[in-house]
Order: sequence, then structure tokens, then C-alpha cells
Amino acid sequence: MSDEENRPIYSASETAAIVLDFLTFLTTLHRDPDDLVMPPPGGWPSYTPENCAGFKSDFTVEVLRNLPYLGSRTSDHGDSSGHIHYKSHLLDYSTFDSARFAEQEYLWSGDEDSVPDHIFVFAEGYESGGRTLFLNLREGTVVEEELRCDSFEQDLREYFEDLKDKYRRLELIPCPGREMIEVRALDVVPEEQGVELSEEEVLAQTDPYWGYSTLDVQYARQLYRAFGWPDNFRRDEAFREIRKLIEKREAKGGEG
Repeated sequence: MSDEENRPIYSASETAAIVLDFLTFLTTLHRDPDDLVMPPPGGWPSYTPENCAGFKSDFTVEVLRNLPYLGSRTSDHGDSSGHIHYKSHLLDYSTFDSARFAEQEYLWSGDEDSVPDHIFVFAEGYESGGRTLFLNLREGTVVEEELRCDSFEQDLREYFEDLKDKYRRLELIPCPGREMIEVRALDVVPEEQGVELSEEEVLAQTDPYWGYSTLDVQYARQLYRAFGWPDNFRRDEAFREIRKLIEKREAKGGEG
């Protein structure tokens, strides 16, 4: 294969810019802008070819050394504040060393080989349906693997633009202290224009668990949009109200 054919689709700086654009977008929604951490000049100092020897290519190391990241406010899997997809949390490569890399050599697409040196795990999924996101730097793509289900591959820039659109449309709904809700295409979520759902209707449900009913999804969407989602989202106010609702819902469910 010639050098031209082997050249990555996106340069290291282009890849970092695409990731930065997406992470910055999240800080306009449910993430705090102070959570966004940029690499120092020259990249993360602990990130050297020696630490990555045998795991990643030089180009992959260059990308990882210069990736921004969102510092997670919690390590709890059940809190979507640190997630970017359903049951999927970002990995913080700014602190990786060789031992940490060895731990992260996940199986690639279900075969017996470790992740190729031009691919790395960007976000780790957990449990059934969780999303593990691989960045394929040679092809300039994201491979989204739904655990115990299917996977698909898409252009890097297009993938993150589509993911932003899912947030805008509230197909992915972050909830403080809870897992992110993913609204599947087959879910029936009525959202007739001009029809509002009351809190009483949500609390009247017999299921005490938040986030599993179409009424929960509809009300969360309605509430977030009332607080300016997506362009002028008043996160603290909205999250305060959704927390109150969840507490009422769970307390009422426990009564039965």
C-alpha cells in the first residue's frame, strides 16, 4: 500500500478539533463548561510512545496526546452526567500509562485479537445495550458497538454531528443521578403540538422506576424544552425540577 493510500483520512489536529467541537457542544447542554479540559502545549506529558509501546501506532499516540476531555463529576455508572451515550462513559486518556493501556485492550468486534494499533476506545459501554465507541484513525470513522447487540461504522465528523442532533431532538436525555434515557425509534412517545402533560399524570403511574415509560420521556422533553433546550438550556433550574419529580415518583411508588 502506498503512503498516499495509507494516509489517515483526518489529521491529528483535525481529529482533535472534531472531538473538541462535540465536547464543547455538550457543555452548552448538560455538562459544566469547567469540566472541559484542554491538553497543555505539546500534549499530555505522561503520554509518550514508551508508555504506549506495543499498543498504539505513533499517529494514534499523537492524536491521544492532544485530545481534550470532559472531566467526569462522578464515577457512578448510574449517573448520566459523565456519559455521552446510553450506558457509555468517556475514557480520560490524559492520565493513561502503559499499565492503564494494558487494562484497556478490549476485544475488537468480538474476535480474539486486541484492538489494532490505529484504533482506540473513546467511550466505554457497560451492560446490555451500552455503547462502546471506537475511533478508527486510519479510516477516519467511529465504530459504535452496542453491547450484546449490533455495531455500525460511520465517518468521524458525520457521527458526532449525528450524535449532536440526537441530543437536540432529545433522543438522548441526560438525567441527573440517573442513567441517560435513549429514545428508541420504536418507542411511542406522543408529542402533539400544543398538548402538555401534567406532573400529576406522570405521578399517577404505578411503576415507581423513572425513565421507562413514554410518559416519563414526554414529560422530560417537555420540561427541558420549557427551560430552553437546546439553544438556551437553563441546566441548573431544569435539573432541580427533574430531581424533584423523580423523588416524588419514587416515593409515591414505594407507598404501594
